[in-house]
Amino acid sequence: MTGLLVVGGIYVRDGRLLLARRPEGRPHAGLWELPGGKVEPGESPRAALGREWREELGVEVLEAEPETFVVEERADGPMTLLFFRVLGLAGEPRPLHGEALRWSDAGEALLLATPPADAPVLRRLLRDGGGRFAETERAPEDERRARSEELDPRIAGSEALGPAHALRFRKRLPGRAELLDGVLVATAEGPRAFVNLCPHVPVPLDRPDEELLSSDGRHLVCARHGALFLATTGLCVSGPCEGESLTPLPIAPSGAGWALERR
Repeated sequence: MTGLLVVGGIYVRDGRLLLARRPEGRPHAGLWELPGGKVEPGESPRAALGREWREELGVEVLEAEPETFVVEERADGPMTLLFFRVLGLAGEPRPLHGEALRWSDAGEALLLATPPADAPVLRRLLRDGGGRFAETERAPEDERRARSEELDPRIAGSEALGPAHALRFRKRLPGRAELLDGVLVATAEGPRAFVNLCPHVPVPLDRPDEELLSSDGRHLVCARHGALFLATTGLCVSGPCEGESLTPLPIAPSGAGWALERR
């Protein structure tokens, strides 16, 4: 494809379409657009959409499919705008770089000033939805909450982390499709977090109803392989993986609890 390729996302919740205001210093500054941005060299349009929404809105696009495209002729060559229907989202959209967001129903959207390429897309959405914006999110509300918790770096329940206590958690890191299973443990030297995978065989240390900590709280226990890991460092001091270590996860205080650091 020749010319510039740009992606945008169509996301509707409760009949309201998510729009972002174009920043100052760029073409169409101050107009309201479907959030997105340029596709970088070597990047797929779907990956570009995920990156743009992650960097600009602080959310993960879990599922999206192409909806339509518009070609805009410019003095420096054609620009193709490929619009995706966002079907699954983790997190709550928020403007990370100061530009405004708004959720617009059909009546408001028709009154807003939009870039030339976005206007026909909005009209098509309203036509296809019988005068309103049809929902794009496929997941029910409880699933959306679960996804948001997975994306939230804060570790639920960490506020109550006490001595000789371990807390399991599951998170979805930015840019990664797979979920990460982790364990947060209180030690005499402060809380520590590790990936919950044994280095001997990459399976969780514990099975349902098994204790993760030794009775004295000094060791994480892999009952599957009879291994013991220092809770302070993750180093295996007994078992088939002796000398190896659990993968540490960086954490930082968050309110009264703890959160994963996003590096």
